[in-house]
Amino acid sequence: RMHRAIVFFYLFSFSLLSTGYSQEIPNEFLIFQSKKLSFDIGKNWLNATTFGPIRFKRLAEYNPGNDSLKIDLRIGLNGNAANRMNGVAFYSYGHLSFQKYFYAYVYPRIVNNPNIFPRYTGKERYFGRTGETDLAGIGYENDWMIMQWGRGRQSWSAGNDIQLAISEDSPAYDYGLIGLDFGRLRVRYFHGFLEKESDYNRYITGRGIEWTNKKSFLISLSEIVTYSGIDRPLDIAYLNPISTHLEIEMNERQNESGFASGNGVWQTSVDWLLRPNLRLSGNILYDEFTLDIGHQLEEGEGYSNAVSFRATWSPTIFDDIQTSFFTDYIRVGTHTLRHYVGYNNFVQRGLPLGWQSGSDGDQYRVGLNMFNNTNLINKLSFGGRREGEETITVAPYEPYPHFQEVPFPSGMVTKTKFISGDLQWWW
Repeated sequence: RMHRAIVFFYLFSFSLLSTGYSQEIPNEFLIFQSKKLSFDIGKNWLNATTFGPIRFKRLAEYNPGNDSLKIDLRIGLNGNAANRMNGVAFYSYGHLSFQKYFYAYVYPRIVNNPNIFPRYTGKERYFGRTGETDLAGIGYENDWMIMQWGRGRQSWSAGNDIQLAISEDSPAYDYGLIGLDFGRLRVRYFHGFLEKESDYNRYITGRGIEWTNKKSFLISLSEIVTYSGIDRPLDIAYLNPISTHLEIEMNERQNESGFASGNGVWQTSVDWLLRPNLRLSGNILYDEFTLDIGHQLEEGEGYSNAVSFRATWSPTIFDDIQTSFFTDYIRVGTHTLRHYVGYNNFVQRGLPLGWQSGSDGDQYRVGLNMFNNTNLINKLSFGGRREGEETITVAPYEPYPHFQEVPFPSGMVTKTKFISGDLQWWW
């Protein structure tokens, strides 16, 4: 059956006093989407990273002779038609920079149908209208360091659209960020507040290290933790950017006693431009480690993990059109990204922080992406998805009932065959 058809029409956009690209760019913008596609065809791999979402280097376009305040302002409308529903969003985007290293940005949206706009979680007010700030923050960036505080999201993954734990499509949250670039070696740390749910304060933190040859290969290791508690304050132990969840919890250094106050996952990501037109990407994630193997396997306990991979081939078919064929696969285990304290699940405002189908399922796709290098992006894919009854999209704050091995996907399985189309045209 036809599972999804989405069309974005960007009706108009005004840009005043343009100063080049900023650090944080809304997902809907043409430059964001075109940069993602450019990595698939082997362009700009000097800036390729698993620490997303994509950021843009303002320093490369900085004019040393101008230290004044610069302002970039854009306003516009975009229309969205999805699942037989229509909606219109009024947005604005502002970015200002001072001297060479300081910047600030904001991206608010007002929509008339909050159910169909991606990542949108603003509360509905009068006559169905609602508003939300999707991106906002201030920061400092030089050639080797980024320090930033604001609202947005982190998306740590190799490859486009195969994120597991945290995704560029998740709801926005407030967080602080520090990143260091030592050439071939990069490190990243962030710490944020998700929400208050049923008197539980919920937080997220992540730390990772990445190595790249800046030409064709990069690999990273990362740890991401959600933690919560009734009226729990920010945990100082997790503010240490080179601490680890296992050491903090096992030695009870956190401000919530016991071994149920946090949920940590560990991920390895690899991105490899095998040939100039062939890109291979993969991620492996572990949620629960079975350390005492003999004892736990006797009780029927197992591992909780997730995997994703993507292969993209970009032949030269048309001189003025970027064309990429891809296939990808995602599998997230039944208990993965969930916890026996449900408020530590990888969700926010009832929506997944990672893969949009949550957990307890898998998906394969085959597709085609095309970009005319100016104002038109066309995406087409087809595939299949299986979803078990214990996915976190059904009961986002429910704990897993047990950690015994069960058939995958679990219980009543929903199977879907889909065709997905996405068209963006900018005028």
